[in-house]
Amino acid sequence: MDRNQPQQRHSAHSGGQGEPPSRSLSRRTFLGRAGAAGAALAVAGPVLAACGTTKSSGGSGSGKPSGNRLKIGFSQPDTSASIWAPLMAGAKLECKARGYELLESHANSQLDAQLSEIQTWIAEGVGAIIALPLDNNAIVPLIKQAHKAGIKFLDYSDNALPGVDGWVIFDNLQGAKLVGDYAGQWVNKNLGGTAQVGLLTHQIQLTGKQRIDGCVSALQSVAPGAKVVAQHEGVLSPDTFPAFQSMLQAHPDIDVAICIADEGCDGVLRAFEATHPSAQRTKDMFICGFDGSGPTIQAIESGGPIRATGALDAISIGRASIEASVNCIEGKQPKKINFPYVLSDISTTAANAKLLKDLNG
Repeated sequence: MDRNQPQQRHSAHSGGQGEPPSRSLSRRTFLGRAGAAGAALAVAGPVLAACGTTKSSGGSGSGKPSGNRLKIGFSQPDTSASIWAPLMAGAKLECKARGYELLESHANSQLDAQLSEIQTWIAEGVGAIIALPLDNNAIVPLIKQAHKAGIKFLDYSDNALPGVDGWVIFDNLQGAKLVGDYAGQWVNKNLGGTAQVGLLTHQIQLTGKQRIDGCVSALQSVAPGAKVVAQHEGVLSPDTFPAFQSMLQAHPDIDVAICIADEGCDGVLRAFEATHPSAQRTKDMFICGFDGSGPTIQAIESGGPIRATGALDAISIGRASIEASVNCIEGKQPKKINFPYVLSDISTTAANAKLLKDLNG
């Protein structure tokens, strides 16, 4: 089995021997969790600085640790992304419930800052670190350093880092198919089955590659007349804005833009609007992304060119990230959790309302 495709389960229990290696949560399960999380936000504990100096103690093996081993570093470095706040809110809630302390990232998408924070947490002797790597190769030596210090290390978003103790990842191919199928149906219905497609990508990361490649594959399966004419690396709006401007200059008839993350949709939209499109051109434009951010869901509901997103429940994912980390520390299960996506479009009003409620706390 490809290690980048963990075995999924439809139940938390199995008739086989021992504990299951991974757990796949249903959408109903993690939406239910998020509702409880939202109600408890007011009592979430404070976030500790990443450079605390409390006395460290051992924490290997099973059982509850003490001292600095009760700290968990969450290296999600995209701190300006709208998903970051609800993600951390969920992490705080689970830390409080399990008796641990959360160390947040302040890396602001800077690799040097991410590496420095992780090195600080290793020196401090925390119990576990869960990381969304800005550069996989740069993180690998830190995994080895953490293990030498008796610290558990988990992968967040991708299962692409070697030697980790667990992970919280997303079912990217399932989510990509949701978005790609919808985009293909939209092209067939509104564009007569043909489209020029521009891609805003992040191919260095497995999540990015699976989202984009899977979405394009599903799109072209439903609408074979959709043709990719331009591609550029870019995640956040400051990057996607100039990138899509260049795409439109070279290919002024692009009418489908697929963004690796919702955080790039606004930059694409602004670049499109800067061309002063006609009412018909605006009606024909299709922009989509992934993650399910509040601004993107609101833009979808407005009926504008941003049409869809493959949404994730940030609060529940934050809780699961701590759950898996604590379980690694304490020798419990599950240590590997895989989340599904849900499609958000203009017709999914109930799901949109639920997602927005959780995102707004």
